[in-house]
Amino acid sequence: MKDIFTTLKDMNAFNLFIEGIEAVKLDEDLKEKGPFTIIAPVEEAIRNLPEKTIFKLFHDKEILRKVFSNHILPGKHSSYDLSHRKSIPTLEGNMIEIHQNGDKIGTANILVKDIVGTNGVIHIVDNLIIPDDIYF
Repeated sequence: MKDIFTTLKDMNAFNLFIEGIEAVKLDEDLKEKGPFTIIAPVEEAIRNLPEKTIFKLFHDKEILRKVFSNHILPGKHSSYDLSHRKSIPTLEGNMIEIHQNGDKIGTANILVKDIVGTNGVIHIVDNLIIPDDIYF
């Protein structure tokens, strides 16, 4: 079994998310520390954003860090755990609401649940969860 960052990277389906995580240097924590829960947006969730939004996201490290750390939760939270919560704090310090018995987190539907790594768990979602204080 591998750590959650390596597990996600080995899936070869989250290239922009991985690129962003590495750009703001969150990857080492996700490899060596934890436990964490990664709420990983599918590639299309980022690629389908307006071109100017993608440009601003990847060219402003502060925005990139805020958005992508909003997809990391301190602690290991299985889908069962999420289904019993109404909200959960992110690494960024925001609270994200959980809906539909844990099938939706913030603005994203959970597509794949409970991919386990040595230092946490990954849930794959269909949308980028942008903090309320970020404007594009």
